[in-house]
Parts: sequence; structure tokens; C-alpha cells
Amino acid sequence: MKHLITFLFYLLIVIKSTNAFTFEKMKTPANENALAPNLCSFGDHFALSWIERNQKGTDKLKMASWNGLKFDEQNLIAQSKKMFANWADIPSLIEAPSGDLYANWLNRIGNKTFAYGVRIERSVNRGKSWDSIGWLHNDTSATEHGFVSLIPEDSHVRAFWLDGQMMSKPKGKMMLRSAIIDGDQIKDECVLDDDVCTCCPTSAIQLSSGPIVVYRNRSPQEIRDISFVLGKDRKWSKPTRLQADNWLMPGCPVNGASIATTGNLVAVSRFTIINKKAQVILRLFMAGQNKSGKDIVLDKNAPIGRSATVCTKDSIYTVWIGFEKKRSVLRMAEVSLAGEIKEMTTLTQIDETRSSGMPRAIFSGNYLWVSWTDSNQIQLGRLKADG
Repeated sequence: MKHLITFLFYLLIVIKSTNAFTFEKMKTPANENALAPNLCSFGDHFALSWIERNQKGTDKLKMASWNGLKFDEQNLIAQSKKMFANWADIPSLIEAPSGDLYANWLNRIGNKTFAYGVRIERSVNRGKSWDSIGWLHNDTSATEHGFVSLIPEDSHVRAFWLDGQMMSKPKGKMMLRSAIIDGDQIKDECVLDDDVCTCCPTSAIQLSSGPIVVYRNRSPQEIRDISFVLGKDRKWSKPTRLQADNWLMPGCPVNGASIATTGNLVAVSRFTIINKKAQVILRLFMAGQNKSGKDIVLDKNAPIGRSATVCTKDSIYTVWIGFEKKRSVLRMAEVSLAGEIKEMTTLTQIDETRSSGMPRAIFSGNYLWVSWTDSNQIQLGRLKADG
């Protein structure tokens, strides 16, 4: 009897340990032929956004909020016959300090394949209906504008994006730009970097000292490392390289960084190639002390990357596309605030091609939520995690 009790006790421990990292697939409200899922904090829970493709030519950007038990009724944000729907440059939502919701999406400008701009929508009734504010940027030339990051700032929202208006000129470069979205007005547009990688996603957060945006830079020698720009008192720092990886790359890898924060700790995950070896690396540093930061290599088994990082008060969670036994999978690492790897696990098998899109992650209700795309259907999963 004593041995049986002991066996049951250890069995419960094993079950508890296993369940703690069980990745649960969740049903979404999206129809088939959907792509570009994204997640944003919304009230006490979160909202899921996605694009539904239509064979008749009118694509739709939709959202639905999670109420703790299920998704509420889906709402239409925008629709267009000229929507530029793709796997890499995906729409996003944000809840402003005022309670208003803002969304960004891409619409074609002209007839060229890569001529499109960023449209901004606003909802004052928690997403039930939406009104168009217009273009995010002053420029409406037939060039590329996209890869937007939205963050709250004071009583409004700040936007960052890649702007290709100069690329219509000989030797013109892609720029990183920023502007403020305040109510139904877009103002104070400015240039933060005048030569950046053309199609790697941006990522931004708000620190106590001001905003910080991370992006892939581009040197005249075609070194494409991750850089950042800091804002303080309406002024901007010069672009600063996060770490000297010295990745020589003659084209855009479409693989950006992801930034998150908890307290004064800043976490940035990045895909890079160092000495011809692909890696996913998490860098931790205290705000304002990047030079004394710490790099934690999460994957050096030729990963695909496309990382997403979120923070809780106790841990940093990063998800990315990697490999396990020659299969492409969605990986997850939990790292302590001190930089020690607490857990490394595989969440699910995933397509290594562009069809898997850009995985996104958010922490809500003691769960790590992750979205991605699989066979023209958006996917959502969750993992019980520490708060």
C-alpha cells in the first residue's frame, strides 16, 4: 500500500509537470482562406485580428475579442478590393490610453506590385464599428510603406513604419519613420533612420523614459544587424546597433526583432547569422544600459526565426520557428529575468515556408497565447504559464 501511494504521488507530479507545458489548440472565429493573425491586449483580455481573402476580390480585416471563456462576435474593421494581404507585413491593433482602438492595414497605391501604403482605422465603441482616419504617412507615392508598430504614448498612440518614398529616386533608400495618432489626427511625422532594411518587421515598446523601436538596419557595406532608436522629451537618439553580429546580407531576410519589457528590464529576440551560422538570440539589458546586456542563444540549429517575445513579472517567453528531428516546428523558451533558460519546448509542428506567416504572442489570463497560419487557416494556441 505504501508503494502504491508513493507511485501515485510521483505520477501526480509527472502529470502536473506535463500539463504545465501542454500546448492547447484553440478554435478561432476566422473562416478558411484566412491569414495574417495578430494579437493585442484589449481590456482585461485580448483581441485577435486577421485577414479573410475573398475570391471575388474584396479582402476583409476582422477582429474578435476574447472574454475569458470564448471569442465574442467578430467585427469588420476594413474591407477593400485593393488590400495588400501578405504573409509578412500583417495588420495590428492597439488599445489607446483613451480606450479607443486603432488598426493598421495595407492598401495598394497605383498598379505596381509593391506600391502600397498604410491605412489607419479608429473605433470609439470597443471595436463594434470603425471609421477610417486615412493614410498614416504624408507621402502617397507608388512605393512601399509598411511593417508598422503601434504603442501607447501619453494620451495617444505612436506609430513606427518603414517608408520607401525615396526609393523611387536613383539610389534612394528605405527609411524608418514615426508619427503620433491623436484622436482622428495624424501628426508630427519624422524620420528616425534614412537607410534601413527594406522589409523586416519593426517592434516597439514604451519605457518610462520614452519609446524604443527595434528594426533591421542596413550599412553601406550591406551589414544588416538589428538597431534601435530611443525617444525622450520629443527628441530621438541616433540609431544604435543592438549587437555587432556583422551579418553580411545583400538582400532583405524578412526577419525582424521583437522587443518586450518588464520593470526596467528590456528583452529583444532576434534572428541573425554569425560566422555563417543562423541563430535565434535573446538579449537582456536594463533600460539605458544596452552595452552591459547579456545574449542568450536560444537556437543555433539553423532556425528559420520570425521570433516573438513577451514578458511577465517573472519570466521572458520567446517563440520562433526552428527544427526538431528535421521537422520544422514552433519552439518556445522561457527565460528567467536573470537570463537563465528555465524551459525549452516544442509547441507544434509548423510549415517552414512563408505560408506559416509571422508567429505572434501575447500573455493574458495566465496563458501564453500564440498565433500563426497553417494551410490558409489561422491557428491559435495557448500554454499555461507563470504570471
